[in-house]
Amino acid sequence: MDSIRHVLVRDHLGQPSARHRLVASRDWDDIRQWSDRVYMPYRVTPLGKSRTPDSVLDACRIGHFTLSRFKYGIPVNIRDFSSETGTGMVLTTLQGSARHWSEAHTFSDTGVGDAFVVDNSRTHYWVDFDEHHLQVNLTFEHDALAALHERWFGQPADERLWQLKFRLGGAGSSWLGLLNYLCQCVTEHPDAVATGPLGKHLEEMLGVHLLTQWRAQREQPSHASAYRLAPRHVLAAERHLREHARHAPTLTELATAAGVSVRTLNQAFRTYRGTSPMAALKEQRLQGVRAELLLAEGTATVQSIAGDWGFVNLGLFARSYRERFGELPSQTLQQRRLH
Repeated sequence: MDSIRHVLVRDHLGQPSARHRLVASRDWDDIRQWSDRVYMPYRVTPLGKSRTPDSVLDACRIGHFTLSRFKYGIPVNIRDFSSETGTGMVLTTLQGSARHWSEAHTFSDTGVGDAFVVDNSRTHYWVDFDEHHLQVNLTFEHDALAALHERWFGQPADERLWQLKFRLGGAGSSWLGLLNYLCQCVTEHPDAVATGPLGKHLEEMLGVHLLTQWRAQREQPSHASAYRLAPRHVLAAERHLREHARHAPTLTELATAAGVSVRTLNQAFRTYRGTSPMAALKEQRLQGVRAELLLAEGTATVQSIAGDWGFVNLGLFARSYRERFGELPSQTLQQRRLH
């Protein structure tokens, strides 16, 4: 997935490129000028000790979409997105993590390879980025996407469709596959994407893919809907394992975070999730390793990535990984290097 990782900052020969650079600055006013233009006006607040950003923004147009690669360089909270510009976003996490808030107590976390979709012209939303965050984003125009829906599906979209906010992507997903193709085209054929039929082809394909995902959320209740039916202690345990999966918390730690006994937590997971807390944690960690293998830098190794996710015994890890994904982690990493 190097095409995604290096999109807009390297050319087709793999050399550094500033062709799409809009701003690289530590000045809030400079950053705001361009972020308002590429995305929409919003309010950003630094989190933690550092108040000075180290931001880089690169972007290009693909029909009515804007593809961008963006970071602030420090942890931030972003909210009060303007609805007047009539735009929305698909935010794909390339590095670090993000927490996407829909309501006061409802959020989705995204790690490497995960994406989050929101139409800011139709719903409220805010997001927290950690200090390591790096995003590859697509900004879309609501009216253009609404017209595409009517053309492809034969009728206007229900207004409630646009109020849905959801996570997609992840290791091995069609979204990452499509994004990888898109980024390859931008890198190898930037002029054809900007002004030729290739750009129109990509615009149509992106729009139909997103609309299909949106309609699936509407027609088939998402996992998030099922999660709201679970007791609070299950949600608390899941939140803790998402936030701390990299450090492999114990079952006792999960139960403590949920405020219940180990037995109660085990029973609740069996009832509401059809699995155990530790099996859910293992799945989260394996998915995290796979996502980082698919987006790994050239010097990364299976051992270093697995170690970062708390896997000490590489033999057991490799066996679990193959059982889950049908290939060894070394094969996943090799496939990434072949692309």
